[in-house]
Amino acid sequence: MYKEINSLLAQSQRGDRKAKEKLALKLKPLILSSIKRYYNKATLYDDLIQEGYEVVLRCIRDYNKSKNAYFLGYVKTMLMYHYLDKHEKKYNQVSINKPIGDEIEIIDTIADDYSLEDSVVMDHDIKTLWDNISNLTDRQKTVILLYYIKGISLKEICKRLNVSYRTVVNTKVYAIEKIKANLL
Repeated sequence: MYKEINSLLAQSQRGDRKAKEKLALKLKPLILSSIKRYYNKATLYDDLIQEGYEVVLRCIRDYNKSKNAYFLGYVKTMLMYHYLDKHEKKYNQVSINKPIGDEIEIIDTIADDYSLEDSVVMDHDIKTLWDNISNLTDRQKTVILLYYIKGISLKEICKRLNVSYRTVVNTKVYAIEKIKANLL
């Protein structure tokens, strides 16, 4: 299989469109597994698959064999970063004090029907979340608190913990998976 992929890659880089199509289709299982692992949103699967194909086509164009990296490893890494980045952008927050007009802010448009019941539910949810965070390893807790609570970038966390970027990303991903598994 690797020989066939390398052959298709070489043909694709020489401009053979059929080889590009065939290679992209051969990598569909890798695209699907990346979606499931890093951005599992069933309602967006068609779009996510198309984005995966775009990533594969960029990888074909940009792959440089002289860098001594395996093509499949390169594609897998690029897909992972694409979907993780997409996942991270999905959760960027907007301040409720952001102006949306001359004298009006987002907070002014929020209804005031926040009840005691809502408060109890939110308190329970927060307690459950903190309980799950306390069950994480020390490194996972540190990464989650620094990243989500203190808003520190992953690069800065790498420097503070004196570990690689990849280690911090993996730690964050595994911690989130562990929290999700306990919440479901």
